[in-house]
Amino acid sequence: MAIFVNYEGPKLATEQKQAVRSQVMVLVRGRQKQAKKYDAEDVQARVTSRRPHPRAPTITAARNTRGSGKKQLVARQQQQQQKKRHRHPNAAPLNPYDALLVAGHQKVARCGSYSCYLDEAFVLVGFRQPSYFRPDMSKAACIYIGWLLTAGILDSVRGAGDEVVAYPYVEYLAVRELQRFVDGAGVKELHEVVYPVVILGMFEMFRFSPRAITHLAAVEMFIKSRGGLHTMPEVMQNLVVMTDTLECLCLDTPLAFGDLGPCPIMRLVTADGFLSGDQLRSCPLVLCDDENFSCAAQYADPAIHLQLVAVLQAANNFFRQFFELEAQSVLGDDGLAASVADLILDAIMDTPTAGNDVPGLLLETCALAARIMRRTLAGSVDGFDDPENALDVLMIYDNTRFVGLKAWKGLPYVYVWVNLIGFAAATDLRMRSYFIVEVVRCAFSYGCYQMEVFQAVLKNFLHLRNAIVCRRMTLTYAAADTMGGF
Repeated sequence: MAIFVNYEGPKLATEQKQAVRSQVMVLVRGRQKQAKKYDAEDVQARVTSRRPHPRAPTITAARNTRGSGKKQLVARQQQQQQKKRHRHPNAAPLNPYDALLVAGHQKVARCGSYSCYLDEAFVLVGFRQPSYFRPDMSKAACIYIGWLLTAGILDSVRGAGDEVVAYPYVEYLAVRELQRFVDGAGVKELHEVVYPVVILGMFEMFRFSPRAITHLAAVEMFIKSRGGLHTMPEVMQNLVVMTDTLECLCLDTPLAFGDLGPCPIMRLVTADGFLSGDQLRSCPLVLCDDENFSCAAQYADPAIHLQLVAVLQAANNFFRQFFELEAQSVLGDDGLAASVADLILDAIMDTPTAGNDVPGLLLETCALAARIMRRTLAGSVDGFDDPENALDVLMIYDNTRFVGLKAWKGLPYVYVWVNLIGFAAATDLRMRSYFIVEVVRCAFSYGCYQMEVFQAVLKNFLHLRNAIVCRRMTLTYAAADTMGGF
């Protein structure tokens, strides 16, 4: 089972060992220093209690205190016990078991906070279900891995910087406990073993680490060797398939469970019994059932609803035209040509938006994403990550962080589309990490309950990105052939 979880080989690298040992010694020395402090206080208290009174006692006083030595000893012991009970709140507990217990409670609390963070995304769809983040807090491996995931999410949301924050000590503990857990996989249910490894793979994934490929490849091997996806509960099936698609999105790996299909699905027909709330299921990457973008007007502020409908339809037209399909009218039945989209987008971007105008910022964000699509798909730039898109994606990053989820209520897949465009166009690690974390947030909340639509959106985006890469390669080869001809 050693191949199931691989942390850069069978042993830690030298630098990782040093980091782990350093962290351990910091904790040990901190406890030793605190223990010495309390021991010195106890010694000082004993010396003070034994120090004679400067005035010699009288014979009567000596007779009265002759039998009080035992009482003084008991009183001194009680005083020491009371001092230990009322230590400074920031003082490290002397008992190592108590230290581990406190750390465990902190990790459990962090995992609970992340579950609440996921649950907030249900405001977009108008219904509420349990999130797909359900670690078993009775297992040490799940506690450590859950803490790592939440730490990585927190770093991405708050914008921790251009460099990835490392947690070598906790990663070491997580992998060690996971290895112990996996060693007994033969007597455990398949989903019990798969779940913590999937979560560990997710942690590495949105940090864009190649270790995610190792973890999730082992998941694929283990599932296929134990009978396939259908042997697990539906919850775990959805979780594994969603993680597989997100891995393809983040790290350009091939899909292990399913395939992209020959072409994107422009209009998706959902199955009977599809769980839907008060929401628009469509976005510029896919239309669902008989919906059109005029339905978005009921979820937008009256001040922007006409412009928002035009922007979403224009972005959908760019997508359809790129794949040589017939475009639709920009404003529904008004009969305006699709070429008006350029004028609409430019007019929105030329109009300054107040910093406290949340509906205006939402409209601006969608217009920015549509303009990046127009510029990229028209061939004006080589790809989404071209420097010409840098300013637009920076504005998308700032707007999405400021606006918040509630402003996108009823537009769940429009929000996913905006973050996908931001992820593809961003070159800064901090922005890429934030955008993909928001996509993961939607995926593991309402996305796993609406697998048909969410998977269609992700796969259509992958089709689009792959087509742009192929176009870039074709132009590069053509240019090389031309230069070779001379």
